[in-house]
Amino acid sequence: MRDSTKKRGRPRAFDPDTALRAAAERFRAGGYSGTSLDELAAATRLNRPSLYSAFGDKKALYLAALERTHARAERGFARLAEADLPLRDMLERMFAAVIDGFLTGEDGPAGCLFISTAATESVIEPDVRARIAGFLAMEDAQIELLLGKAGSAAPAAQARIVTAMIHSLSVRARAGASREELDRAAQDCVDLIAPASAT
Repeated sequence: MRDSTKKRGRPRAFDPDTALRAAAERFRAGGYSGTSLDELAAATRLNRPSLYSAFGDKKALYLAALERTHARAERGFARLAEADLPLRDMLERMFAAVIDGFLTGEDGPAGCLFISTAATESVIEPDVRARIAGFLAMEDAQIELLLGKAGSAAPAAQARIVTAMIHSLSVRARAGASREELDRAAQDCVDLIAPASAT
């Protein structure tokens, strides 16, 4: 005899990565404090009990969103390393990809989840502070490796310049800068580090 009892909890079609991606986008737009559980439930298409069951509380979900963003950034750097481009081409491709991402968002250009939201929360949340410190260290290290591989004479110092520009682009995108303005700022950085006359 077939059991007709309905099972409670998450629907069969539940995909944790899809739900986490939706939550990350909601946090990227509204920040941690500015995003309600109702908004997260709507974004992930999960009711509150299912949301808690899948990810824990709101803070745990936010930390998971940060970790997802960290991992995505690492994969992006790895793909850039595999491309094995000359210095100027590598920087131009990196900035183009970064700007592409920063100009996306559910409610308009939202920048980087870390720079746009975690920097604010890190002042009062040690867990968030640790995540953003780890993200910044990863960025510096990965960009330094890319610059060194591409022939930079001062990869550590130039990595800090590139990272600072990436963070500036995030803020500028969120503040409404156009694609043309962002491209121009990035190109200034490229020209500083890898002048066209030197390639």
